[in-house]
Amino acid sequence: MARKKRDDLFENSQMTFLEHLDELRFRLIRAIYWLAAGFVIALIPLGSHGSLTSRAVSCIQRPLTQALERYYTEHSTRRLSDEMDQLRRLGYSQNVAQIPQRLGMAEREVWLFPEDIDRLRRVLDGGGASEGPAPLTNRQALELVDNFDRRPSDSAGSAPGFSAEPIPFFFWEKLENDPRIRAKSLSMPETFVIFLKAALVLGAFIGSPGLFYHFWAFVGAGLYPKERKLVYRFFPFSLGLFFGGAALAFFVVFQFVLHYLLTFNSGLNIDPDPRISEWLKLAIGLPIGFGIGFQLPLVMFALYRLRIFTTKDYMNQWRISVLVIAFGAMMLTPPDPGSMFCMMVPLVSLYFLGIGLCKMWPLPKSEFDEADEED
Repeated sequence: MARKKRDDLFENSQMTFLEHLDELRFRLIRAIYWLAAGFVIALIPLGSHGSLTSRAVSCIQRPLTQALERYYTEHSTRRLSDEMDQLRRLGYSQNVAQIPQRLGMAEREVWLFPEDIDRLRRVLDGGGASEGPAPLTNRQALELVDNFDRRPSDSAGSAPGFSAEPIPFFFWEKLENDPRIRAKSLSMPETFVIFLKAALVLGAFIGSPGLFYHFWAFVGAGLYPKERKLVYRFFPFSLGLFFGGAALAFFVVFQFVLHYLLTFNSGLNIDPDPRISEWLKLAIGLPIGFGIGFQLPLVMFALYRLRIFTTKDYMNQWRISVLVIAFGAMMLTPPDPGSMFCMMVPLVSLYFLGIGLCKMWPLPKSEFDEADEED
């Protein structure tokens, strides 16, 4: 009689291997539908603002732009402070080193001959001189500044046609207009590939409710009916963890990563020239890695409900688990300690949260055990 009870229970609550494969095929097809729908939505044009993908690419570049603005602001401030003695002799005040921080501007050093200075002064004054060369236009003045260093010099060190040595001056530019703070593309097809990649990732975020639903529905198919309710109850929690992890990476971790990496540029005196494809790889991979990693407590709970691990196993092996989390954080983040700890610390906290979930919803006593006792 006990054997009959066990057989009936097994038949009504479990799926065969072929049924699991069929369920996996069904969930994968539905997940692809959700991904395709999100991809199409990401490509929908929004009038003069472009598509959602175009706006997403602009948003993805924002942390890089902010980090580069900070880099060039600190670079200009440090350079002006180091050359303050020379700047005082040229007539600059002590406050010149505060201009980058206070006004959000970067300096560019140029060398001008006195004759050029007179001509530029006439441009700024709107002309006014009745004798001598005609006033330059703004474009001509800028070309003059950009091309002065390409004039051949004679053996005495002075340029032909000029009466004195050039004098160093600083030209200032607003950081938002500085081309150095923008990511660059090295080929025309590269931007098209970037657009498609960004649209696909954005489509995955848009379709994430359906993707996560079908994933947990596949997991729930192997559970008992009562346990299946818990899986669907935690579905919104799973989405919240995913978006929370992605937001943490985008709004917090990127600042640590970029600041740490740009310090090496400052130390080696090498100006950065980031490529959009390399930045997009990091800007997409890191938030997705954080979002997936933040599913840890729910994965632990699912493995517990599937009777693969017990709460005692989680508690006894927490030291090894922390080591595994640290190794995973090291592999999923750029090679800097800041981003590694930004991922490791929340994941360790989520690991103990997973133990708490297992304790809050313990496994009911299995009817298989009762059948064994009757035997």
